[in-house]
Amino acid sequence: MSTATEIKLLTLLNVSAVKRPRELDLPGGHRGSPSFSKTPSLVLESEDGQEPSKKRRKSVVFGGEVGPSGSTFGKKGKGKAKKVEISESNGIADSAKDVIANGHGEGNEDVFEEDDESGDEGESSNSVNNDMFNLHFGANPPIHTKEAVEMAEEHKWKSERKALKGFGRVVELSALSAEAMPADVKTRITPSIGSALEASSSTTTTPLLSTSLSYLGTYKDFYLHSLDGEAEGSEPQIVGEQKEAMRKAAVVHALNHVLKTRRRIIRNNEKLAHAASSDNPSSIPEPPRDQSFTRPKVLLLLPFRSLALHYIKTHLLPLAPTGTQIENQRPFLTSFSLPEGEEDPLASSSASKDFPVDHLVNFKGNSDDNFRFGIKFTRKAWRIVMPPANEEKLLDCDILVSSPLGFKMAAEKEDSTDLLSSIEVLIADGLDTMAMQNWDHVQFIFNNMNKIPKSPHGCDFSRVKPWYLEQQAQYLRQTILLSRYDTPESRALFNRHCHNLQGKIRLERTDYEGVLGRVRSGVRQVFERIDLEGPKALNGSAAVEEMDTRLEWFTKKTIPALLRSAISRQNTLIIVPSYFDFVRVNNYLRKNDVFTYVSISEYSSNAEISKARTLFFKGKKSFLIVTERFHFYRRYKIRGAKTLVFYSLPDHAQFYSEFLNTPFLGSKGQGEVEVDEAEVSSRVLFSRFDALKLERVVGSVNARRLLTSGEGRFEFI
Repeated sequence: MSTATEIKLLTLLNVSAVKRPRELDLPGGHRGSPSFSKTPSLVLESEDGQEPSKKRRKSVVFGGEVGPSGSTFGKKGKGKAKKVEISESNGIADSAKDVIANGHGEGNEDVFEEDDESGDEGESSNSVNNDMFNLHFGANPPIHTKEAVEMAEEHKWKSERKALKGFGRVVELSALSAEAMPADVKTRITPSIGSALEASSSTTTTPLLSTSLSYLGTYKDFYLHSLDGEAEGSEPQIVGEQKEAMRKAAVVHALNHVLKTRRRIIRNNEKLAHAASSDNPSSIPEPPRDQSFTRPKVLLLLPFRSLALHYIKTHLLPLAPTGTQIENQRPFLTSFSLPEGEEDPLASSSASKDFPVDHLVNFKGNSDDNFRFGIKFTRKAWRIVMPPANEEKLLDCDILVSSPLGFKMAAEKEDSTDLLSSIEVLIADGLDTMAMQNWDHVQFIFNNMNKIPKSPHGCDFSRVKPWYLEQQAQYLRQTILLSRYDTPESRALFNRHCHNLQGKIRLERTDYEGVLGRVRSGVRQVFERIDLEGPKALNGSAAVEEMDTRLEWFTKKTIPALLRSAISRQNTLIIVPSYFDFVRVNNYLRKNDVFTYVSISEYSSNAEISKARTLFFKGKKSFLIVTERFHFYRRYKIRGAKTLVFYSLPDHAQFYSEFLNTPFLGSKGQGEVEVDEAEVSSRVLFSRFDALKLERVVGSVNARRLLTSGEGRFEFI
């Protein structure tokens, strides 16, 4: 540990000791240990201020809530009393095995097993080593070794390609040898979740859900994309079985993790409270290493309120045990749905004719991208901490749900990212949509994950796990990334910020068919490869050099070629992927005054968009420049174009075919117009850095030929 880190930790320890003496610590919370003396904080008082009778069972405090009473530590008949405790603490019958038998584990030997409520700190039970939760997030995980950490830091992962049942071909990366990994260890499911799954098995349980649960139960990192054929815009299965099964499994897995963490701390608090209240000083154990800096353990990162509503309403709330009170449920549903009295234009029957299915899925409902809230679990209630919630309120939650924008704005306002200091399960769904919002917000969150907090927040450092104090939490955090398609930005997150020593798995597809078949036959499509020559091809900053080379290619080769043709020198639509490139192209054209043009982007007003589209359609402006993000948010059908130039291929393959079909679209209600296919053409610039985009557009086989062929120009008709 560096000297700076040691000083910071010592400062936090001193501040914590000054702000709250040890005698006033409360068990649980954020998270103080009970004092090892008889203090009023450990003894319940009756209404008249007297101590209760000895027959009355003691309770403990967890985060301001009274924990499960009736501790059986030190009493006889532990096995019998233990069953009662399970029933009291979870409020349901112990029926997880029945759940598995009723379809959750059918045909899959690796499904979650029932949690038998053992495995607490200090217990010598075989189940401690048979539960992946206890092994992976214990005080001394077997995989957390110096050699493994060094391999992860140096990105020396062992790669292996295999087939993942239910999802296809994957690449598995491991920092350890197969012999060093725990064998035949499964994550046990808590009885309360098992009972809820059993109750919903007739409608929501599928074999793929069981398979997904078994994968997530290994606590490995996952980067899954192109589920249900999404990368190629497969409309009939735009949100199909694979994605919904993984979403459901992720929620079940996250809730299981939170409940196990909460139960472990409560039971350890009961042990310490029982030992502290006894007259035998020798019975006082050492404080268990079972806690972290702050309480939030799960972060659910989502792009829109509508998706957050879907996760909570469809997947999380049905898991609540019978009799559980859901606090703030009605305000939450109101806030994350459309305002009362407002109609959703995408919910109408005609919307399916005007917009593609993926657009309806993304923007149907409340598409606000600025939110941050939390969920707190107690024995009898689940509390949704509604936005706007400050850091102090969210520190008392177990699960954080936020958009990238919402979290970054709040963190900058509070000048703190302490909420991320103890995240152990990170679920990011919709990375493709987040890339269309602002990728810097996503990077901000990942760059601040698992840092030592600026303030102690009432933390009891004597119970913090050693790997938290050593800034090693990032090597045990599980990250689950879900995206509609594979992108370099998402891969960078997976490669640079996923250091899980348990291993990480990335879905790999090599069988894309492409979308060229959706383009009308007879349209001439020209693909030009931009090759880096000389030192640029070998330079480590080749990706940066490629952007300059692309602009140079576009201005010195593409534009002159367009102006030489009588057809392409007018009615030409130029599609630019990023706003950065859009600004560069605009600046060049404005400075050199090569031709008349108009441009619109995602930041253009409705008036600017309407004016530009009218001038282009009537031929008063020869060229129209648009961004991919503009098309993503608006999905306007721009008429009047006969030549389409792709400055770079769009990330969404379906956009390519949509743009090439616009020349044949008439005005609203007129259907298609008569246009000779020979008059319509496209010109695409690509480089080796566009390999992921290219294979989604032209197919995996054609992409390999375009990238490796000695020729640099290719035509499809």
